[in-house]
Amino acid sequence: MKNNQMKIGEFAQITGIPRKSLIFYDKIGLLSPTIVDKQNNYRYYTYHQIDTANVITVLREIGMPLKEIKAYLNGRSPEKLIHMLEMQKKIVQEKIQTLNQISDMLDTRIDLTEKGLHANANIDAIALKECEAAPILLGPKFPADSHILEGWYYLIDFYDFCRENTVIRGLPTGMIITRTDLLQENMTHPFQYYYRPICGSSYPNNAQKPSGLYAIGQEYAEYGNSHNLYARLFNYIKGNGLKICGNAYEEYLLDEISTADPTQYLLQIAIHVKQ
Repeated sequence: MKNNQMKIGEFAQITGIPRKSLIFYDKIGLLSPTIVDKQNNYRYYTYHQIDTANVITVLREIGMPLKEIKAYLNGRSPEKLIHMLEMQKKIVQEKIQTLNQISDMLDTRIDLTEKGLHANANIDAIALKECEAAPILLGPKFPADSHILEGWYYLIDFYDFCRENTVIRGLPTGMIITRTDLLQENMTHPFQYYYRPICGSSYPNNAQKPSGLYAIGQEYAEYGNSHNLYARLFNYIKGNGLKICGNAYEEYLLDEISTADPTQYLLQIAIHVKQ
């Protein structure tokens, strides 16, 4: 550095902006050297350009197009700076929200997969468990005449709902069967899709899986093959003098993301009961 002037290599080292990028920035008029030596074509930057370079780097990190950055720098003012930074802060906050959702989704996937790996050695056993309320994200209700074989069609509505509410996808999609249908042992009429993030996460929710007593069963089954597990659950409920007082919540602890073998998908169904 000489007389507060830096060659392009020095400026690149200080700012962290690659030399090729600085040359490109100069070419498009975004950030040009203060002096260009006509004899040797050396580019010289000054210390007061470091702040501009740092701001450009930050704005690029959050996805602001170079065209917009250049437009601001060419007409910069304190008022425009405040407006631009407020707009970018809003974008950053939205990205933070999305990243938090992704982090929560990963935690939920890890949690469910670990539970799937440590499933009861006796997979045929039914557990009776007192459960705390759990947050869930309920999607749109299915049509009154919906059938389990048509359930896949309504995933579009659920995913549209997620997109409209700025909810990232990626959690295992659960399905609810209502108490009314359970009392008739009708498992062919799905009611709603849902996501169930782990408790304590910031993942969006709009309802709760109620607290209370649940008969919980697990079975290795491909998608849509839940009838055997329901039969076992109904036999257990009747045999132990229990009464169905709420909905059934179907979800896969192990699914196509964790295993390539559909016969190793691990289905879990929890039916809300009372003694």
